[in-house]
Amino acid sequence: MTVLDTASHTFSASRLLAVVRENRDFRRLFAANAVSQLGDWFNIVALFSLLVELTGAGEAVAIALMTRFVPAFVAGPAAGVLADRIPRKYIMIASDLLRAGLVLCLILVRRPDQVWIAYAVVTAHSLVSAFWDPAQTATYPTLVPEADLAYAATLENSLWSIALACGSALGGVTLALIGRDAAFVCDAISFLGSAALVARLPAHRPVRLDKGRFEQEEEARTPGERIANLIGVKDLREGVRYVASHPQVRALLAVKASFGLTLGGALVLLAFFGEKVFGHGNGAGIAVLWTARGVGSFAGPFAAFRIAGHDEKGLRRSIAYAFGLLLVCYVAFALSPAIGYAAVALAVANAGGSILWTSGTTLLQRIVPDAIRGRVAAAELCGFMLALSTSTLAVGLALDRGVPPRVLMAGCGLVAALPLAFWLSTDGRAPQ
Repeated sequence: MTVLDTASHTFSASRLLAVVRENRDFRRLFAANAVSQLGDWFNIVALFSLLVELTGAGEAVAIALMTRFVPAFVAGPAAGVLADRIPRKYIMIASDLLRAGLVLCLILVRRPDQVWIAYAVVTAHSLVSAFWDPAQTATYPTLVPEADLAYAATLENSLWSIALACGSALGGVTLALIGRDAAFVCDAISFLGSAALVARLPAHRPVRLDKGRFEQEEEARTPGERIANLIGVKDLREGVRYVASHPQVRALLAVKASFGLTLGGALVLLAFFGEKVFGHGNGAGIAVLWTARGVGSFAGPFAAFRIAGHDEKGLRRSIAYAFGLLLVCYVAFALSPAIGYAAVALAVANAGGSILWTSGTTLLQRIVPDAIRGRVAAAELCGFMLALSTSTLAVGLALDRGVPPRVLMAGCGLVAALPLAFWLSTDGRAPQ
């Protein structure tokens, strides 16, 4: 029996609450994440509405998404190395403070010729976030027992979902009643609140896989080799070797990355459907659709863990079901005659997406040791962002070249057939 088989099949709501109640530091990181994410979804609705209003082009939204995705892919390797070298709380605090200043710069964007400011801010914001995300992902398993990792992953996903639903809805209301500037200010304040909460976490320092051997090798290095090691080349190679030698990890990283092929284009289309296809301007349509995403994402893992369990077999089965939901429901969205039907299809599709992400995250956190968890989390983020960026750019360009948005949305769903076929062909299995 492997370590993954030790998890109970029964998913208990009481245990879910106990994970929060019994782990003070987990509560703090959870609260910090909640505050910053709520502000971020305020930001997203306001930003997308602003870009569509100033440019009227789907390509503008695609570029904004690309400036969020590509920098994270570029910075990922360095972020992973850093997350396995220094206390991760300091990375998160620095990232929160920098992001607070950056989002305030979006207030300066008033005219079409100033759209470049938004792109520059989102690019810098994404670079900084690329360091925060692996540090957070690698921190969670140090705050809860291994047996509770599925619960922690579910809580994290639920937080993301609630923040998405509530933040998008409140962002739409704020946009209509007060204006975009208020949304950007709220986002900046949320990052300051997150930094204050993270500052109360213990300064956990990751331990190298083989500290004694590392110190012996370091003494024997030439000055050039020591410089290469200082900037993280050795750590990066160590991470690559780990992934290459663990087929289970490779398979999980591949399917989680492939999720981006479906999601990236869909995100571009949501803004266009909300504002243009369904005719709900001033951010209202975007807010409805993004709120539906959050509602579905919240429910997905709870249903999957209750039905399929959260042992190894159940988690792997859930990943296959998740891709099936993405395929069917994005096609249903494309065929929807009104925004209400589309919102329902989108909610179910995002239930699948959250099942996929939560199940994959739980499996990875159980497999990967703490010493290298930051680098694996960064590799996961890099692969996902690369696929996300590819899909985003392709759909944005196709949209502005006359391809009907409904055809593109159906295509985003059909793309999910590729990772589904791969996962079923391997069944996620690898030598133990």
